[in-house]
Amino acid sequence: MAVMVAATACVPKNPGPTGLYLGTQTSITPTVTPERDGIVWGAAPVIDPNYGRTLYRGTKFETPDPRPAATTAGDQPLRTWVAEPNNTVKKRPAILWFHGGGFAVGVGSSDDLARGEGAEYAKRGYVSFSFEYRIDTTLYGTTVPALGRPPSLCQWVQDNIDPEDAGWLARYAKCVANIDAAREDALAAVRWVRAHAADYDIDPNKIAIGGFSAGAVLASLVAYAPEEVGTTTYFTGDDRSVDRSRVQAAFGASGCFYTETFEPPTQMGAGDAPIALIASRNDPIVPYTCVTDTIAAASDAGLVAELTSYCDSSAHSKAIYNPNKTATDAAWTNFLARELGLYTDMRPAIATPFCT
Repeated sequence: MAVMVAATACVPKNPGPTGLYLGTQTSITPTVTPERDGIVWGAAPVIDPNYGRTLYRGTKFETPDPRPAATTAGDQPLRTWVAEPNNTVKKRPAILWFHGGGFAVGVGSSDDLARGEGAEYAKRGYVSFSFEYRIDTTLYGTTVPALGRPPSLCQWVQDNIDPEDAGWLARYAKCVANIDAAREDALAAVRWVRAHAADYDIDPNKIAIGGFSAGAVLASLVAYAPEEVGTTTYFTGDDRSVDRSRVQAAFGASGCFYTETFEPPTQMGAGDAPIALIASRNDPIVPYTCVTDTIAAASDAGLVAELTSYCDSSAHSKAIYNPNKTATDAAWTNFLARELGLYTDMRPAIATPFCT
């Protein structure tokens, strides 16, 4: 179940379903960072054995690697692509978007995400950032039809649990390290946006995070573990405090809060972000039980946690989002407008039954 959030008197009234932040505005034509001109916002130690040689983009390896060369300290530069509304509104809300790919692939799609969902939400008035994060391009096994490629390291670990096997334990440790690195990158990205709020006319208290698949996992990790900031200083003046790393809302498709033991999470608590997810009951990549465990744990902690389930579907990520785009965007924009305090009179948080 979910809890309701009381509106404050100082926010504007609901402008209707086509209002700013809820519907596409014909007056807004976003400007988007060009594909090859990603803004280098920070750097962190390399975790990818292929970094600097090849980049896994979709189902192809691109040579030479189009990512920036490592810094003189040997760190990996990290980039972002921005879809910025061309309006004159001040103190605008921001969304940080994160791509999917099992923490092994997808880095080349960051710019696509900026031009796709990032730009669509920019047309509603949100400043959208699509962030690159560190991945490990190591793949395992034979091609999985649902993936169209071999399973990534973390997918293989999830699908072949064997704590008695030394090989599995080594891969498990590497998967955990990769996810930890991605989470720390995402939390640093939140801090970077907050540090540059004035540059983009952003309200630093109205920041949301969203994503697909692994990106939705990251959204959950940022929402519920903002204290896991690591030890890396990503950019000049990087303040790794928890408050600088928090978001005010999280949402996504086909993601959940993974724990290192694969058990239900328990660390949700006061101050953590509200969340809104969509998922399919028969998703072969992200277990539906992980999603429902995340929603249940957050609700039990008194947090807003909404889930739209597709009980007869096995679709994953964009494959569940795209055919349900209209309904999902309506739910997400209502959620964001309510939780970021953009409007009053929004639909309150609701509880929907899980698939049985």
